[in-house]
Amino acid sequence: MKAFIILALCCSFFSSKAIPLAFEFSDCDDPDVFKAVDAALKKYNGDTATGNQFALYVVMEAKRTAGPDPQFYVKYRILESTCTAEENKHWQHCHYKVSADAKTGECTARVHMNDADKTTNVSQECKIFSDVSKIRLSEAPCLGCFHHISSDGSEVSEILKKTIQKFNKHSDEPALFKLVEIKEAKRQVVAGWNYIIRYEMEETNCSKDQFQDLTPECKITSRG
Repeated sequence: MKAFIILALCCSFFSSKAIPLAFEFSDCDDPDVFKAVDAALKKYNGDTATGNQFALYVVMEAKRTAGPDPQFYVKYRILESTCTAEENKHWQHCHYKVSADAKTGECTARVHMNDADKTTNVSQECKIFSDVSKIRLSEAPCLGCFHHISSDGSEVSEILKKTIQKFNKHSDEPALFKLVEIKEAKRQVVAGWNYIIRYEMEETNCSKDQFQDLTPECKITSRG
């Protein structure tokens, strides 16, 4: 049976070319945000002459400016790794240190990335905690972040109805596809709403030659 897992992702950034440059919230999963955090963490590890390197644990907040040479404001959490500073390894190749004396930390960084010169300028502050058990964890609303929403409501179903219609219209598949299951739904509140919806659909017995859109006659076929 031919099946597809589709990730519908709508993401927008805002023009902030002003003096001074304005920061707008950005998705913490954005690849450019990861590049900024990676540059900041590599600089922190590079400035450490002794002890163990730190590896990224989670990005907690991210903002950016628009334009070809963006500036990022990122807040991220790090955990001590098993790689020593002398090894000069990339932190992604290191494992988290699992022991009672493992350190953790929180960093706040500003990163300016110059795409033309392929250079980055990092200024940051990191607070390292030796006793992980004494760190107080709290949960607070994250402005500009994606949050899980119910997949059963009309809000998600209407989006998927249009999405599948578009897929059926523009795909090279000879048959129409039909929604099988909604795996996950998230929403981001910015200047409007952005959605991430992960869903599964499968081929039906309705061919595009005979049907322009899905009807009750269209059933999922075991031959698909």
